[in-house]
Amino acid sequence: MIAIAGSPRKGMYSDRIAERISALTGAELIYARSLNAGPCRACGYCKGKGDGRCVQNDDMPSVLERIRSSDGLVLISPVYWWQTTAQIKVVIDRLYALKAEDLRGKKLVVIMNGEADDSDAEYTILSRQFAEMAEYLGMEYSFLGVGTPEGNEEVFQKVLQKVDVFADAIA
Repeated sequence: MIAIAGSPRKGMYSDRIAERISALTGAELIYARSLNAGPCRACGYCKGKGDGRCVQNDDMPSVLERIRSSDGLVLISPVYWWQTTAQIKVVIDRLYALKAEDLRGKKLVVIMNGEADDSDAEYTILSRQFAEMAEYLGMEYSFLGVGTPEGNEEVFQKVLQKVDVFADAIA
C-alpha cells in the first residue's frame, strides 16, 4: 500500500498517525507537503494523448505509478473546515490521471483526524464523500475518523490505540 500523509505541519498528530499506519501495515509513506505537485488543470491530456500520464512535469507521475502498482491507497489528513487539507486534495485531484481499472479492486483507506469528538458529524460527512468515491472506482473502502484536541497527548494515545486496531483490520 501507499500511504499519503496530508498534514502541512510536520510531526503533528496526522503525521504521527501516518507513521504508525506505515509501520504497522508496511505501507510506503509519502508526505504530500513534500511533493512538488500542482493542482489538476482539467486539460484532459491524461485521458487523451497522455494515456494516463499527466502533462505536468512534477512529482505526481512517480506517485501515480507507485499507486498503480500497489494494492491500495491510504489517505491520512487532518480535518480543515470539514474537508481534507489542500495538500492531500491536490493528490486526490491528480488521481484523475489514472484509469478506473488502475484503481478497481484496490483498497481505499481514509483516516481523518480532527479536534472534534469522534462522534462529530464532520466524520460522517467525510466518510460518505470518500465512500461515494470508492464505490464509483470499485475500491474496497475503510474509514476511521478520530478526534484529538490540540495539545492533548493523553487523548492522542487513545487515538493511537484505535489506529492500531484499525491497522489490523486493513492489513
